[in-house]
Amino acid sequence: MYLQATDSVMSDRLLPPTNRRVGIMAELTGASSLAPLVDAAVARLEANGFETVVVSAGRSMRAEKTAWHILSRSACDGIILHSDCLSNDQLARLISTRKNVVLANVHNTQTGKLAAAHLLKTGHRRIALVSGPLYRFSIQHVVEGFMQPINSPQGRDVTLQTLESSMDEEGGASAMNSLLASKVTPTAIFLLNDRMAIGALRVCQENGIRVPDDISLIGCGDHYEAAHTRPALSTLHLPLVHVGQSAAQRVMNLINNVNARSVEDDDPSHSQPRVVSRNSVRDRNDKTGDAAGDSHISARERECLNWAAKGKTSWEISQILGVTESTIIYHLRNATRKLNAANRLHAVAKALKASIIDF
Repeated sequence: MYLQATDSVMSDRLLPPTNRRVGIMAELTGASSLAPLVDAAVARLEANGFETVVVSAGRSMRAEKTAWHILSRSACDGIILHSDCLSNDQLARLISTRKNVVLANVHNTQTGKLAAAHLLKTGHRRIALVSGPLYRFSIQHVVEGFMQPINSPQGRDVTLQTLESSMDEEGGASAMNSLLASKVTPTAIFLLNDRMAIGALRVCQENGIRVPDDISLIGCGDHYEAAHTRPALSTLHLPLVHVGQSAAQRVMNLINNVNARSVEDDDPSHSQPRVVSRNSVRDRNDKTGDAAGDSHISARERECLNWAAKGKTSWEISQILGVTESTIIYHLRNATRKLNAANRLHAVAKALKASIIDF
């Protein structure tokens, strides 16, 4: 049974007691959906003769409290709980009122740590982190994990930009446009889910920015779509199925008063996130090929320099080429850096002298 956590469904007679029953509370809608976790838990429970009541919550503290009260009035023998908006103290107070409560935890700190370590390992030193809304504790934990390698000796020379955006394609697109217009353009961007990364990839493709040659992108979640973009998106795989199965087994053990080791105890790797390396992250340690060298002026950069040499502003060039002004700023800034020039005019002068462009 599936219920949405709203006040309208609150009732002391919500569900009459029948067989053994487990309630599950987790986000099932939007970009933060934990549907694979819930599906895995339901399958394990029902295979062992348990009924399940699933309540979707996670978008607000109020919704999570409502979801908890729905389950607590539903004659559940045990509850599996994933909370994203309640503090540890609030959770502890709620859990103390019920027996047989299991937390379904995803290792979000480790997820962020792996993402940052992967970008540092592949030679990136100008990095951006695009997070979702920071009132969610899962997102806070990913950010905390990401900062660990950045703040270590390994990340001592890193320039980091952080943005907060909505966790959908439009949020990723908006963040990408902001980063293109920033003073320091990153070479790699970690976005908190794959939908955001797909939105950022779309902006790059619309504006002639090559992924991963110009900018590398890495998402999170390992959604089906991420493997079928062009280029295929690198991402972080979250072991939601294993977490759901383990939570189901632990709550059944509590209900049956069985002292047994969990799946996570037997093999911790089952519950750990991992990097899925595809084609959207460039290894900047590899200097082979034209695209790998920072001194290589791309065709679009040359085009922008040509128009700048004719006295056109960034806005005028954007109208001529049919892209955004922030994209023109990005290409001219890249060309300026590659030519080791002090500013745009200096870059144009050096490009003319080197016959990169013709006047």
